[in-house]
Amino acid sequence: MIGTQQSDARWIPTPLAYGVVLAALALIWTIALNPSGARSAPEGSPESTNQPGTSDGKATRPLRYTPGSRCIGLFNYAFADEVEAAHPSARFTAAVHDHRTGCRYDLNSGLEITTASVIKAQVLAGVLLAAQEAGRRLSESEAADVELMIHYSHNRPPTSRLYLQIGSAAGMEALDERFGIAGTSHTAWYGRTLSTAEDRTRLVEQLLIGGGPLSAGSVEAAWEWMAGVSAAQSWGVTAGLPAGYEAALKNGFFPMSGAGWRLGTTGAVRDPIGGSYAMTVMTDNNPSESAGIRLVEQIARHINSALTAGAPAERAVDLVECVEPPKGSSWSSVAEMLGGVDAARLRRLNGGEPRPLTGQRVCLT
Repeated sequence: MIGTQQSDARWIPTPLAYGVVLAALALIWTIALNPSGARSAPEGSPESTNQPGTSDGKATRPLRYTPGSRCIGLFNYAFADEVEAAHPSARFTAAVHDHRTGCRYDLNSGLEITTASVIKAQVLAGVLLAAQEAGRRLSESEAADVELMIHYSHNRPPTSRLYLQIGSAAGMEALDERFGIAGTSHTAWYGRTLSTAEDRTRLVEQLLIGGGPLSAGSVEAAWEWMAGVSAAQSWGVTAGLPAGYEAALKNGFFPMSGAGWRLGTTGAVRDPIGGSYAMTVMTDNNPSESAGIRLVEQIARHINSALTAGAPAERAVDLVECVEPPKGSSWSSVAEMLGGVDAARLRRLNGGEPRPLTGQRVCLT
């Protein structure tokens, strides 16, 4: 399935609503008596929006979010074809939950992809929930590990330590039950968790927007952590956002044998006029980290251009200097490539692995 959308909005009848219904019935009766008086929906109105799955693949207008409108045709075959043409070797999927309208959208719904570091959002949720239920704040050591896990995406030891603390794969399965997640398979190797964009979006909306087991204080703490990722890792959810919109996110970027580079982004956007929406984009089989970022941002930018209003704002990540070092490079050799910067700091900013990964984009902020 290329794209679907649905609304969970409910209609509650009121005296005013009954009056509106009666007026609408009268209008329908008038049109039935005088068919020549009927008019089609004007171009650009909600009624004329493309609907994925039934579209002929030709967009009739730019997709824009309009307060009070019905669910729009966010994804269609033309867009999927465009993405496939630009990234022929990659697989991709996305899910969006718009809390302003109650609409949900899916691209390649049900496609399972290993999460890479996108799963760290759920590790954060587990750490915050455990502290919340114990009636305490995060300890200094927990906070230090969360900073390395979320801000810089370090794996060992901080994420591994937190993952074991919340119960490893069994603990993550227990969290799935608490957050209503049904289609994810966890393993001892958290980066190889097999999941869907829908499951990741279901998790992140409860983590960053609310409506789940986390308290308002825990949700706000999660927002602060995920809104403060390193500038070099602030791509993805932020792509194409206009000024005034706020984003919190966690990205994933790591190669795996048989799956190429896996790139993903999960997070939420706050609308300056109120309300939020959550999204996840997951991809694999990318030839490099940079190629995967371009794919993720092509999809995220499409989502944001449809659900926001205004010109895209410049981002911190757009000002970051990055290189793709040759295979076998050390942090010291890459530091020299970037003008003799501190190698330890460079390693900290770029995931903390013992050596740069083949195909990794190394950035200095």
